[in-house]
Amino acid sequence: EEITRRALVYFKLKAKYADKLAWHGDVIDLTSVSETGQVLAPDAKEPGTLTEPREFNLMFETHIGAMRSDDSKAFLRPETAQGMFVNFRNVVDSSRVKVPFGIAQQGKSFRNEITPRNFTFRTREFEQMEMEFFCHPSESRQWYQFWRDRRFQWYVDLGIDQKRLILRDHEQGELSHYSVGTADVEYAFPFCEEGEYGELEGIAHRGDFDLRSHMEGKLVREGDQLVVEQGEDG
Repeated sequence: EEITRRALVYFKLKAKYADKLAWHGDVIDLTSVSETGQVLAPDAKEPGTLTEPREFNLMFETHIGAMRSDDSKAFLRPETAQGMFVNFRNVVDSSRVKVPFGIAQQGKSFRNEITPRNFTFRTREFEQMEMEFFCHPSESRQWYQFWRDRRFQWYVDLGIDQKRLILRDHEQGELSHYSVGTADVEYAFPFCEEGEYGELEGIAHRGDFDLRSHMEGKLVREGDQLVVEQGEDG
């Protein structure tokens, strides 16, 4: 569905012509393409404009203290969420709460955006508001559905034109490594191409990835399971 929408935008076709599109061969992920010269970039007029993949760190790097070395390296936070996970046990003990409960936080975040644009929509320094909701694993799906629907309704209740709002569930291939399910509240901003939307808010079912990571170590996905990454010495 997402590929069809982008194809309609690229070829400047109206949605009613979606059934006229024909796909030759299987749709494959860009990471599996060996010859990037054969790829048509999103805004390109012809193939061959993509460069080879390069590493890029979205976190701002800095150094703490007078001496600059690898030992003094630090990074500005790209999100506020991790502070809530780190302080989870402290909140439980000091507030005497039991699941289900939520922790909300607001503060500065920083991201080394490749292409800052569209006024305040994509910037390198911004104010962020996040909430993490904790529940028993057996109830996680129901709570995810609750917050997914409730957050969308919040924008509707504000009076935002519902014709310009969508609640888009992420497809399996675009889910983050920690995500069990993710949905975005998206809005048809004036700077978006016709038929395209920009994210207003994301609602993600993160499972127990974050709490386990802080307790056990770095987690990597093996099949359907998240396991602790092992070094050469175990």
